[in-house]
Amino acid sequence: MIFALATPVAQSAIGVFRLSGAGCCEVFNKVLGKPVSDYRKVFLRDVMWDGALVDRCSVVFYSAPSSYTGEDSVEVFCHGGLSVIKSLTGVFLCLGFREADPGEFSRVAFENGKLSLNEAEAVVDLINSEDESRGLLSSEAVAGKLSNMIKTLGDEVDALRVFIEGSIDFSEEDYDFISEGLVGERLFKVRSSLRGLIDSSLVSTKKLTKNRVLFFGPPNTGKSSLFNRVLGFERALVSNVPGTTRDLIDSEIFYNSINMELVDSAGVRETDDLIEAKGVARSGDEVHDSALVLVVLDHLTESLAKDFSSILDKKNHLFVFNKLDKRSPSQKYDCVVSAKSGEGIQELKKLIFDSIQKNNEGSKKTFIIRERHLVLFKSALSSLNACIDKISKESDVDVAAEDLRVVRSSFDEFLGVKYPDDLLGDIFNDFCIGK
Repeated sequence: MIFALATPVAQSAIGVFRLSGAGCCEVFNKVLGKPVSDYRKVFLRDVMWDGALVDRCSVVFYSAPSSYTGEDSVEVFCHGGLSVIKSLTGVFLCLGFREADPGEFSRVAFENGKLSLNEAEAVVDLINSEDESRGLLSSEAVAGKLSNMIKTLGDEVDALRVFIEGSIDFSEEDYDFISEGLVGERLFKVRSSLRGLIDSSLVSTKKLTKNRVLFFGPPNTGKSSLFNRVLGFERALVSNVPGTTRDLIDSEIFYNSINMELVDSAGVRETDDLIEAKGVARSGDEVHDSALVLVVLDHLTESLAKDFSSILDKKNHLFVFNKLDKRSPSQKYDCVVSAKSGEGIQELKKLIFDSIQKNNEGSKKTFIIRERHLVLFKSALSSLNACIDKISKESDVDVAAEDLRVVRSSFDEFLGVKYPDDLLGDIFNDFCIGK
């Protein structure tokens, strides 16, 4: 039997504990002032220990398999005082419950067939979603929309393998399995569906879900000062010495209903300082994972604008001229500011918000997937292309059947029907405690 606090460890009005495991309802009933006799209903009960009241809680019992985990489960809604949380934790331990590992509830749900592997992963994406659109995509994945699509494609692949392998096993028969089964035409449809799925999917990373805004550019252009100004307080160390910022510094800001993570980075330059060089390398890596890159230049570095344009290529970015208090820009910028005086800061905030919002709207997607899923889908697409090529040339039909087996294997790994030994650990370790 396992338990976990499903709400943050902090003073609050309500705390929520989750219990799961065979017989957990009967065990927890032992410490209730009045036993719970019905399931899926809310009861107000006193939790007692050694004859003393621990807390008065709302309690809901769930019987297997009609629960999130597929096991007997209990949800306990207690007062959110830290002393209450500590006391109830002690009660659960004394009753024989073990503290759950990160994601263990969802892992049990997966193992009991309550969630597919994709649906389990989508739970994490839903929890981590920082904006409404990505939250909706994650919700649909939790509901099984993507899994059902892959199951349908997998069933079609299995059906086509029957025709292809039939043509091999009964090659002497006067029956054209390939043409009669419309194998070529149906393969094209499967490929088209898979291509459409890949093109309409947003590849999720932890960083991208947070609408990361990267302050990027050469040293001493005032990136850290500008970062602090936009943030509204002194978060980054400011100095006239080049290379002061040696690592990524991040902080969150909520602006006009969008939660953004601002990231200050090391100035981009060649350096012999190994630590600074690592910071510069991280800045470059961060460009890929950021939703928006702010290239900060000043009157001494304007000539570098073309160089940064080539680095960023098609990446969503804005050019910002800083130190307006010293000199006006000699060319056109997306925004002109002075971190020192505060001039243009509100305009910059609005521009950041508009750019993030436009970028999110412009990348409307049907599904949200992970890097692991994209690799599997591209592998399946490659094998489909190989199969179609062989079928169209009427050659190596036996190898074409193997191509479809690889396609099906990729789909099965996505669904969690089969998976590498270490995959589940990697996935469920990303979950928060209590989920």
